Amino acid sequence: MSDECSMTKGCGGYMAAFAIGAAVGAAVAILYAPYSGRESREYLAHRARDLKDKAGETLHDAREMIKEKKSEILAAFEAGKEAMREEKAKLAAAAEAGKEAMGGKKANA
Repeated sequence: MSDECSMTKGCGGYMAAFAIGAAVGAAVAILYAPYSGRESREYLAHRARDLKDKAGETLHDAREMIKEKKSEILAAFEAGKEAMREEKAKLAAAAEAGKEAMGGKKANA
């Protein structure tokens, strides 16, 4: 998976398809395995626990990534608001200077 893909939400489908394919492949392999029923059930239970753990890790990683991205977006939003405030203040100062300059010309004229 590329770095670009890991940063976009469109890659969730790839991960889900991979997980489902792995589970189906494991189930088919177990059905055709030469183990007894008890051994197969124990193996399936073990694999199910492993899958649950991996899913939990993936979910945790996804939540962490979302928190990071949320923080980055909020920081960018705040920086944008601050830049707007600064530009608004510059514009107001320029407008005031323009008014004063125009007022001075009228008084001199």
